Amino acid sequence: MKVIVIRAIRNMFVGQIELTPQPFKTELIDSKYYISSIKLTSHTKEETHFFKLVYSEKLLQEVCSVLLLEDEPDELTMKDMCNEVSNQIVGNTKVLMESVKRENIKLSIPKNEDSLTVEDIKKEPNQIIFKFNNDNNIWFLLSRETKEGM
Repeated sequence: MKVIVIRAIRNMFVGQIELTPQPFKTELIDSKYYISSIKLTSHTKEETHFFKLVYSEKLLQEVCSVLLLEDEPDELTMKDMCNEVSNQIVGNTKVLMESVKRENIKLSIPKNEDSLTVEDIKKEPNQIIFKFNNDNNIWFLLSRETKEGM
């Protein structure tokens, strides 16, 4: 699934936003961030995947600039865009999983996770971290936890 999730991330940020992603192995710099969570449930394999997607403020500002033509989005717009991008990434993952692995998958509605910190997310397994356009301020972190059984 990791390869499919990375493909979905690239589809979003390269295909739609035209950013250049690079795997990011160093520490994330301190900045404002937005967290969204979303759930994928596979009825075929009877397992549930919980995703937490973390966006730097600069990344979401870039997304808002490209998709909404807003260079200075307000807080509500940033939170909405956080959920929208999460929905597109995990939705793309769902479509790829259904077409490649022939799984019947249900996708939940994304929700903002204001009570979580980046440190909480970094403790979870299966992390994928990207920075974009070689800028440490523009980063994205995804973690996935799998729960067996529905």
